[in-house]
Amino acid sequence: MTLTKARAIMKEPKRLREWRPRSGQGSGGLFTCARPGWSQGKKLDKISDDVVEAWVNGLPRSSDVVIVSLLGHKPKPDGRSEFSYYSFRSCTETSAEDARRPTFQEWLDAKYGPGRLSIIEHPTTDTDPVPIDILKTLKNEILTLLGANRIVVLMDSGGWSRVSQVCEKHMGFREITPGGNAVHSIRRNQATTR
Repeated sequence: MTLTKARAIMKEPKRLREWRPRSGQGSGGLFTCARPGWSQGKKLDKISDDVVEAWVNGLPRSSDVVIVSLLGHKPKPDGRSEFSYYSFRSCTETSAEDARRPTFQEWLDAKYGPGRLSIIEHPTTDTDPVPIDILKTLKNEILTLLGANRIVVLMDSGGWSRVSQVCEKHMGFREITPGGNAVHSIRRNQATTR
């Protein structure tokens, strides 16, 4: 592994931010971030499993993390699947060619054991507004998960536009991450609670 690649892996996940309701504390924890490997640049055709593992290892530590994915497709004319960068696929990709790769959930279970990380997929189109029916579903799911004291990580391609639509504009949450990157504050809090 090159020094450049090692430095890039250390930046995973990119744009990890923490959110809270505007009023009250709430339970659980809501975080947003970019997809695995987004920090590597947009020109890469494939993201290695090492980078995805660094992304997972950079998430808030908990025995029960739920990843809510907004990854779907790039806008037309490209229309490329946002999962095409990885050795795994979306659970919505069911062609014979796609079926040769494990789903993201199957990949996570194989690497980290069943139950540690769960994935919920709501495919959307990169750079497009999130459809209102998906926004309503996401709000209900996320509030239910937070009410059960779960850690929720909402992910889109760059960790900015679609996740902000959900958290800030639709749910009325506010970002509480100092400096816009939650990694340091999360790890500092974990060190004091262990």
